Amino acid sequence: MSLTQEQIKHIARLAKLQLSDADTVRYQKDLNSIVDYIDMLNSVGASELAHIDETFSVLLPLRDDVEHKTLSREALLACSPKKIVNHQIAIDNIMH
Repeated sequence: MSLTQEQIKHIARLAKLQLSDADTVRYQKDLNSIVDYIDMLNSVGASELAHIDETFSVLLPLRDDVEHKTLSREALLACSPKKIVNHQIAIDNIMH
């Protein structure tokens, strides 16, 4: 599958992007490269995928779930060196 320049422009409109003609050509190339890669991945057989899954499960074992004690909102607020106002951390004015 290959995306046309009109499809790229339509995608840009949906994303509320304004693209120049050069941008449209560049994004067409980039998106077509991604779509081609996805097409290639779709052509991989199930037996090959099973082998990849086995490899990654050995290389990247899952971490055991460990329950952590959660802190209350009050305990977290108490850790702040800033003043607490209405159960929120007061910050300095960021507008100049």
